[in-house]
Amino acid sequence: MAADRPALRVYALHADGRTDPVGVASPRPVLSWKLRATDRVPAAVHLELASTRELLITEQPDVGRFSFPFTSLARLPWPTDPLASRERRWWRLRAVDTEDRAGPWSPPAVVEAPLWNTEDWRARWITHPAWAAGPGTPPPAALPVLRHDFRLDAPVRSARLYLTGAGVVVPSLNGTDAIAGRLEPGHSSQSKRLPASAWDVTRALRPGVNVLALQLGTGTAFIEPIPGRYTKLTRDVLRPQVLAQLEIVTADGGSVCVGTGPQWLATLGGTTVGHWYGGEDHDARVLAPGWDEPGFDTSSWVPAAPLPAPQASPWWRRSPAVTVTETLAPTAVTRLPDGATVVDFGVNAAGWPVLRVDPAPAGRTITLTPSELLTDDGRADQSTTGGPTWDSYTTDGDNAQWHPRFGYHGCRYVQAKGLSADEAARMRFEVLRAGNERVGSFTTDDHFLAALHRVIDRAVQSNMSSVFTDCPHREKLGWLEQLYLNFEVLARNYDVQAHLTDAVLQMIDAQTDSGLVPSIAPEYVVFDIDEVDGDRTAFRDDPNWGRALIEVPWRLYRTYGDEEVLRAVWPAIQRYLGYLGSRASGHLLDHGLGDWIALDRSTPRALVATSGYADAVGTAARIATVLGENDRTTELLAHETAVRRALRRRFHDAATGTWGSGSQGSFALGLASQTLSTHEYACSFAGLLASVEAAQGHITVGENTLPALIRALTDNGHADLLNEMIRRVDGPGYGHQIASGVTALTESWQGPAGPAGQGSQNHFMLGMIDEWILGDVVGLRQAPDSVGWRRVAIQPRFLAGVGAARATFDSPQGLVTVAWATGPDAAVEVELPAGVTGTLRLPGNLVSPGNRPNVDLSGGRVRIPFQDAAALRSAG
Repeated sequence: MAADRPALRVYALHADGRTDPVGVASPRPVLSWKLRATDRVPAAVHLELASTRELLITEQPDVGRFSFPFTSLARLPWPTDPLASRERRWWRLRAVDTEDRAGPWSPPAVVEAPLWNTEDWRARWITHPAWAAGPGTPPPAALPVLRHDFRLDAPVRSARLYLTGAGVVVPSLNGTDAIAGRLEPGHSSQSKRLPASAWDVTRALRPGVNVLALQLGTGTAFIEPIPGRYTKLTRDVLRPQVLAQLEIVTADGGSVCVGTGPQWLATLGGTTVGHWYGGEDHDARVLAPGWDEPGFDTSSWVPAAPLPAPQASPWWRRSPAVTVTETLAPTAVTRLPDGATVVDFGVNAAGWPVLRVDPAPAGRTITLTPSELLTDDGRADQSTTGGPTWDSYTTDGDNAQWHPRFGYHGCRYVQAKGLSADEAARMRFEVLRAGNERVGSFTTDDHFLAALHRVIDRAVQSNMSSVFTDCPHREKLGWLEQLYLNFEVLARNYDVQAHLTDAVLQMIDAQTDSGLVPSIAPEYVVFDIDEVDGDRTAFRDDPNWGRALIEVPWRLYRTYGDEEVLRAVWPAIQRYLGYLGSRASGHLLDHGLGDWIALDRSTPRALVATSGYADAVGTAARIATVLGENDRTTELLAHETAVRRALRRRFHDAATGTWGSGSQGSFALGLASQTLSTHEYACSFAGLLASVEAAQGHITVGENTLPALIRALTDNGHADLLNEMIRRVDGPGYGHQIASGVTALTESWQGPAGPAGQGSQNHFMLGMIDEWILGDVVGLRQAPDSVGWRRVAIQPRFLAGVGAARATFDSPQGLVTVAWATGPDAAVEVELPAGVTGTLRLPGNLVSPGNRPNVDLSGGRVRIPFQDAAALRSAG
């Protein structure tokens, strides 16, 4: 019978969190994989490494064969010498069970190193001479375009483009896009690191003359004020410049290196405005078609200007590139009385409009105005996005297809001026986001929960840029609190290990000499300009934002088993805790934004700040334990206790059980304070229920206390009450947003009617209810004592009106599925990867009275009807 059991099958091989990376981020990448569902238990993992794919698949692994015992994590350290620059290694894995039966080899995977050392770069930094003057000088009238012609005398075997720059770099080879990445090379501090990426461009080259062309934009490195055009901030750190190196190996064994340098040619292109916030203007008449192809007349071009290398060094990012992931067609096209056309793409998304223009006399200017909402008379309403923002394109008289290249928008509508009705109908919208692999899904027969999950997911996608942003239009900034408050929302739907590891490095870069961690990273603007409740630095220095430095690495470790990120960030954590201690008085903090976006603003700021302080110290203690810093663990646990006691003394009224102001947020934080006796907890929970009743069942908390409110209600048997609260349509909240027709989660509870400055219609800040949908309604969570999803805890909540729910999660161990349905065939179905164990807990009222059975689970599939306790136990 054992021979008929499914074999152990390995899939999803990753190196440093990415599939087949060209330009891996470290010379010793961590290797990880997943296992298919089976009840066979892995005992060991075999690894083969080879210098070519052919050697690997012909079982001649010239680098080595390795065997590792299967531990609690599907991760392996790099087993041999560090990767040298340009070095490529092919690898594959197979799993062996406890009876020494090996499963099949995985498909081969590859990992390739970029250029580690300065001397590997034979290229030089260049730009157009008019842009060479640098910060503080008036910018030229147009953005630079660079090109270099070179000849190949043989077919190409392989080619790699190594790319870094300040601003945005758009590379093309022989007139076509050279890479799939958009808005490259991405966000960074630009004073410490400049992101770099490597690309396989083999297929874009051919024997004979080839042209490598580079269009340069200002991006976030140079954001100038433009009269009449919106900008969130101004910066002048680096002007557009690039360092690029194309390395080619030909079929005859030869090699060619094409690097940027003074031999390149430059001109000012047709883009006169390429503003990160305000939009883009392009005149197609400036450069004739074919300017980036062989044979074009470049006699009027000038030599490129070489530049000294910036102080910031190239940094090979882990996070995947931003790419086009979806193309939207119009769902409606409306002609306005003045001849303008409003194109509705049906969903609020991040990306850029694509024009398809018919031949017409040269000089026709088309203006595109993006918006999330429409005014009462059907025009673009930019009140939620910042404005005026627009793109314009001036035709050269030929057929044309054009889109912005140096910036993007968040919008649902595009109001077009200068287009015919047919041209407007042919417009498209290319959706952009970082290419994190989707790993989760959710389905249900409940239309509200399905819609809520969908709008949260759209907001996550729209802000999945080079860094996770708050909104894709008005700010485009990496606000940090959402990364841990919504960590499960991100990680249960997308593989964000590489992306959020980069986010941690961005936080380390942003930390100041004093130890402060600013609320945004990279810190493109210092927010000391808007006073909140007497605190002029509230938007820059809030412990519930800064503690992302501690919370995000901890969650990366818990989810992916990544100890390396804990070690990398530990010194910065120590400095930040020292900074918070310097700001505390009697272990209490009283600065920052408080319970941001709350409808009830009475929750004391010090209660919110100090609760976050206590949680941060507690998380740091757990990190210290993992790192073996036992003395530091003891110190931190004592510190956490002192902070929590101070919190209780200041904000808990023992006589009445009231916390803080008696708001929902105050009680929720009090219940999470870990300071209450059983009787005191019951009194405080009764106070929370009373505050909910006083608000007529509406949620009144902000983002910092919402997780505590969700947990307090759910863990104390009131999931149905929370379910009712989130569905309310008669006041601000999730239900109101869904009822108003939003297609992405909004910044404020008020949805389309959000207050000025808080009205974004595409914000995932309040998205943590999705964690509740997946972790409590469906009931799938990682067990509290587990790391890397080795153990699961399954406890569905069967809500009134929800007849079925199903979630899949391609976890770091493999695919986990939980599905349940009520009714005549009521059952829970579970599928777990090999080697993963867990416990299923069902409510006692669905089995025998007073019985709450736990069912032990292990790898494989099981269907458990919930009929009575006896049937449940036999199924287990």
